[in-house]
Amino acid sequence: MCICMTMPHAPDAFTPNGFDNPHTTVVIINDLGGSLPLRYHCKSKDDDLGDRTMPPRGSWFFEFKPTVFGNTKFHCSFSWGNELHNFDIYKQGRDRLFAKFGCRRCEWKIHKNGPCKLNKDNGMFDVCLPWN
Repeated sequence: MCICMTMPHAPDAFTPNGFDNPHTTVVIINDLGGSLPLRYHCKSKDDDLGDRTMPPRGSWFFEFKPTVFGNTKFHCSFSWGNELHNFDIYKQGRDRLFAKFGCRRCEWKIHKNGPCKLNKDNGMFDVCLPWN
Protein backbone atom coordinates (compact mmCIF):
# COMPACT_ATOMS: atom_id res chain seq x y z
CA MET A 1 0.00 0.00 0.00
CA CYS A 2 1.28 3.47 -0.90
CA ILE A 3 0.40 6.78 0.72
CA CYS A 4 0.62 9.74 -1.67
CA MET A 5 0.39 13.50 -1.06
CA THR A 6 0.98 16.75 -2.90
CA MET A 7 2.43 19.54 -0.80
CA PRO A 8 4.55 22.68 -0.94
CA HIS A 9 8.25 21.83 -0.66
CA ALA A 10 9.15 21.68 3.03
CA PRO A 11 12.59 20.16 3.54
CA ASP A 12 12.23 19.36 7.25
CA ALA A 13 8.63 18.14 7.20
CA PHE A 14 9.43 14.41 7.22
CA THR A 15 12.72 13.75 8.95
CA PRO A 16 13.09 10.02 9.63
CA ASN A 17 13.40 9.19 13.31
CA GLY A 18 15.56 6.08 13.56
CA PHE A 19 14.42 2.53 13.02
CA ASP A 20 10.88 3.01 14.31
CA ASN A 21 9.69 3.89 10.78
CA PRO A 22 10.15 0.94 8.42
CA HIS A 23 8.74 2.83 5.43
CA THR A 24 10.65 4.57 2.66
CA THR A 25 9.52 7.96 1.39
CA VAL A 26 10.21 9.18 -2.15
CA VAL A 27 9.90 12.94 -2.73
CA ILE A 28 9.75 14.40 -6.24
CA ILE A 29 10.33 18.15 -6.75
CA ASN A 30 9.58 20.02 -9.98
CA ASP A 31 12.77 21.94 -10.75
CA LEU A 32 12.24 22.32 -14.51
CA GLY A 33 12.54 26.09 -14.24
CA GLY A 34 10.28 28.82 -15.52
CA SER A 35 6.57 28.20 -15.24
CA LEU A 36 6.57 24.62 -16.55
CA PRO A 37 4.20 22.20 -14.85
CA LEU A 38 5.51 18.63 -14.55
CA ARG A 39 3.21 15.80 -15.60
CA TYR A 40 4.15 12.42 -14.12
CA HIS A 41 2.94 8.89 -13.61
CA CYS A 42 4.64 6.57 -11.10
CA LYS A 43 4.04 2.88 -10.55
CA SER A 44 5.55 -0.33 -9.27
CA LYS A 45 4.78 -3.92 -10.12
CA ASP A 46 1.99 -3.81 -7.51
CA ASP A 47 0.92 -0.16 -7.21
CA ASP A 48 -0.14 2.37 -9.84
CA LEU A 49 -0.03 5.87 -8.33
CA GLY A 50 -1.88 7.46 -11.26
CA ASP A 51 -1.38 10.40 -13.61
CA ARG A 52 -0.62 13.67 -11.83
CA THR A 53 0.48 17.23 -12.52
CA MET A 54 2.82 19.25 -10.31
CA PRO A 55 3.14 23.04 -10.43
CA PRO A 56 6.55 24.72 -10.82
CA ARG A 57 8.66 24.27 -7.64
CA GLY A 58 5.95 21.98 -6.25
CA SER A 59 6.62 18.63 -4.61
CA TRP A 60 4.84 15.34 -4.10
CA PHE A 61 5.72 12.24 -2.10
CA PHE A 62 4.72 8.64 -1.64
CA GLU A 63 5.60 6.07 1.00
CA PHE A 64 5.98 2.32 0.86
CA LYS A 65 7.65 -0.56 2.62
CA PRO A 66 10.45 -2.16 0.52
CA THR A 67 10.28 -5.94 0.16
CA VAL A 68 12.51 -8.24 2.16
CA PHE A 69 13.60 -9.73 -1.19
CA GLY A 70 15.39 -6.53 -2.26
CA ASN A 71 13.51 -6.10 -5.53
CA THR A 72 11.24 -3.09 -4.92
CA LYS A 73 11.19 -0.68 -7.86
CA PHE A 74 9.08 2.35 -8.74
CA HIS A 75 9.21 3.71 -12.28
CA CYS A 76 7.97 7.16 -13.33
CA SER A 77 7.31 8.81 -16.66
CA PHE A 78 7.80 12.59 -16.69
CA SER A 79 6.59 15.03 -19.34
CA TRP A 80 6.46 18.75 -20.04
CA GLY A 81 5.86 20.56 -23.30
CA ASN A 82 6.76 18.04 -26.03
CA GLU A 83 9.26 16.16 -23.83
CA LEU A 84 8.70 12.67 -22.41
CA HIS A 85 11.24 10.85 -20.23
CA ASN A 86 11.30 7.78 -17.98
CA PHE A 87 13.24 7.05 -14.82
CA ASP A 88 13.36 4.41 -12.08
CA ILE A 89 12.74 6.78 -9.16
CA TYR A 90 13.37 4.00 -6.62
CA LYS A 91 15.42 0.85 -7.14
CA GLN A 92 16.04 -1.04 -3.94
CA GLY A 93 19.52 -2.19 -4.98
CA ARG A 94 20.58 1.41 -5.68
CA ASP A 95 18.57 3.24 -3.03
CA ARG A 96 18.51 0.87 -0.04
CA LEU A 97 19.32 2.64 3.21
CA PHE A 98 22.94 1.52 3.59
CA ALA A 99 24.03 1.94 -0.06
CA LYS A 100 26.50 4.75 -0.86
CA PHE A 101 23.68 7.13 -1.80
CA GLY A 102 20.93 5.12 -0.12
CA CYS A 103 18.06 6.70 1.73
CA ARG A 104 14.96 6.18 3.79
CA ARG A 105 13.76 9.55 2.52
CA CYS A 106 14.79 9.72 -1.14
CA GLU A 107 14.43 13.24 -2.54
CA TRP A 108 14.72 13.94 -6.26
CA LYS A 109 14.69 17.23 -8.16
CA ILE A 110 13.48 16.78 -11.72
CA HIS A 111 15.49 18.88 -14.17
CA LYS A 112 15.14 18.98 -17.96
CA ASN A 113 18.39 17.06 -18.40
CA GLY A 114 17.58 14.41 -15.78
CA PRO A 115 16.79 13.74 -12.12
CA CYS A 116 19.18 14.71 -9.29
CA LYS A 117 19.03 13.03 -5.89
CA LEU A 118 19.71 14.65 -2.54
CA ASN A 119 23.18 13.64 -1.34
CA LYS A 120 22.83 12.82 2.37
CA ASP A 121 26.53 13.55 2.90
CA ASN A 122 26.54 17.19 1.75
CA GLY A 123 22.86 18.22 1.55
CA MET A 124 23.13 19.04 -2.17
CA PHE A 125 21.12 17.63 -5.06
CA ASP A 126 24.31 16.51 -6.82
CA VAL A 127 23.70 12.80 -7.42
CA CYS A 128 22.47 13.27 -10.99
CA LEU A 129 21.53 10.32 -13.17
CA PRO A 130 20.51 10.09 -16.84
CA TRP A 131 16.98 9.39 -17.99
CA ASN A 132 16.33 5.67 -18.66
